[in-house]
Amino acid sequence: MQLSSRQLEAFVTVARTLNFTRAAERLNLTQSALSQRIRKLEEELGVTLLVRAPGGVRLTETGNRILRFCEARETLEAEILSDLATSRTGELAGAIRLAGHLSVMRTVALPALAPMLRANPKVNCELIVQDLKDLPTILKRGEADMVLLDSELPGSSLERHHLGDEVYVAIESTQHATRTDVWLDINPEDQVTNRFFLHQGQAVEFRRSFMADVYGIIDGVAMGVGRAVVPQHLLKGRQDIRVVPGFRPFVTGVWLHHFTLPYYSRLQQATLECLLRDFPAILQQT
Repeated sequence: MQLSSRQLEAFVTVARTLNFTRAAERLNLTQSALSQRIRKLEEELGVTLLVRAPGGVRLTETGNRILRFCEARETLEAEILSDLATSRTGELAGAIRLAGHLSVMRTVALPALAPMLRANPKVNCELIVQDLKDLPTILKRGEADMVLLDSELPGSSLERHHLGDEVYVAIESTQHATRTDVWLDINPEDQVTNRFFLHQGQAVEFRRSFMADVYGIIDGVAMGVGRAVVPQHLLKGRQDIRVVPGFRPFVTGVWLHHFTLPYYSRLQQATLECLLRDFPAILQQT
């Protein structure tokens, strides 16, 4: 059996958008033509790849496997083309996508990858910052090659690497009197402060204000808007903030996840090596 490249392209586009309308627009097809390609692919394989549900399209387990096969094939093709283009210089080329939460991407992941990126200007690196709750879906849908999370995801098809730990502490301003009943979070869905107080074993009532991201939280604390719970490694060099005494630090891991592939490109291997070698040391230093 030989799979049609047009059918696979149609499937991958739907799998990445989880929306037939957007996928049809990207491929410049009618929805009917797109659905027909998907249906023929499913008939040839004898399996269901996509399920239309009230909340949108979802992939079956077999659909996820086919998506990873397509991504591996794309990686192999990109690797061959980049090797041909850079065979004389030995430079890396191609694209790598790393997703994670903001507190580790800017201060740790980017410094870990920067030497490789400077040495290989033909590499297209995409750093994707998302809320922790959205990152597993990003990995599953193939929107990132690797994902940084604060815990291990289950699944026999995943590779997991423990890169270190983030230590969360309570902070307040050294320059302004701060209301102790106001605590800053990113948004209403942010559970960091609640988890911190559960770790303390305390039932604490507090008001919340929201600062959009962790750096907004730190700036808000420095200006006396409220207290907050943040990773300690983000506070290096800050004289306008201090750790509030009396609270136990809350430790969460940093785990790198990627799917097990039959083939890893040179760029993927180099990216993994940089993160495994340099990420832990940079996290510990900051």
